[in-house]
Amino acid sequence: MQKRLLYLWILLTICITSTQAEVVVLRSGQQIKGEMLLNNDEVVILRQKNGLRYQYPKTEVVAIKEDTEEVTTEENTHITPQKSVAIRATAAGGAAYIPHVGWGGTMEAHLMVGTQRLFGQPFFLGGSIGYRGVFNGDNTYSWIPLQLALQYPIAYQPTTRHRPLLGASFGYSFATNKQWGGGLCAGVDFGWWYQINTNSNLSIALTAQWQQTQINIKETINNIEYTNHIGCNILGIGIKVGIQF
Repeated sequence: MQKRLLYLWILLTICITSTQAEVVVLRSGQQIKGEMLLNNDEVVILRQKNGLRYQYPKTEVVAIKEDTEEVTTEENTHITPQKSVAIRATAAGGAAYIPHVGWGGTMEAHLMVGTQRLFGQPFFLGGSIGYRGVFNGDNTYSWIPLQLALQYPIAYQPTTRHRPLLGASFGYSFATNKQWGGGLCAGVDFGWWYQINTNSNLSIALTAQWQQTQINIKETINNIEYTNHIGCNILGIGIKVGIQF
């Protein structure tokens, strides 16, 4: 009889322990309570009362505690402080359509400084300076764009390392040659974002860029060749890669 009671007590203890709520403490200070499903060197998975499961990279987890305990961390736990300012660098290449001229190649690079986090998310917003070039045969057009740029990795789960990415930019480009003019410029990006650590991430995206400018074109009227200076909008599409730190 005593053996049966002992086995029953052990089974009851195991059941209570397995369903006991635990709290995961993230570097951001957020605390999430739920039933621990998995805890290894790479990931922590919790199931909340509503049945939803949430996955957190182990690099973002500061501590794991029982629901009734105070938050404690080991002495050797290293907490990486979150920076308020970030530097972002991007490079892109692709094709561009030049009105009255035809298709050509395009390449660009940008250096940005802005916010590391906004609205509690890794939302980047900052100023950008860069280079944009469009090439068509012997014709080369280039500008120095000054823009306001933003990047938003869509959070479909808290602290997810992989996220869809939306980006946009708007500003003015200065022509590097007086033979063509500068003008307004804008762009949109759609791609994928990967978080390396608290302060760094990588991205790759499909980008579409619009550049307002003026170019010289040659026209022949009554067998006489003329050079006209006309305004046009150059449209480019390509692939953009970026790193933020």
